[in-house]
Amino acid sequence: MQYFSRPVPLLLLLLVSCGSSRQPDTEIQGAWKSLWQEDMTLQLDFDENNRFKVTLSRTGQTHTNSGWYSAESKLFLLKDSINYPLPVCNYADTGRYHFEIKMDTLRFQLINDPCERRAGALQLERFVRIR
Repeated sequence: MQYFSRPVPLLLLLLVSCGSSRQPDTEIQGAWKSLWQEDMTLQLDFDENNRFKVTLSRTGQTHTNSGWYSAESKLFLLKDSINYPLPVCNYADTGRYHFEIKMDTLRFQLINDPCERRAGALQLERFVRIR
């Protein structure tokens, strides 16, 4: 009997330690500004509730967009909100990207995004943390 009593706790410990250790990437949270041209600014805001806001300012006009994001193990997913007045992309379209943060610079690499406007803006730009 005593022979079988030891493997059970060991097996439980092994099962618990092999469970998913994937944690959300919180390093992406905050505000990021594009290194775009001087006459245009693109700002990305990612909050702790997995909501994003994009603000594009150009020639005295400001356009905003919002939605949801997920960042886990350098995989970044985002989807526009259906409630926002002028969504850039179809709310059913989810963009998938790899992301990398080096020092204070954020870059996205496209995996798949049905929304060409969003894909063009994210994958061609570098963003610097502003807060």
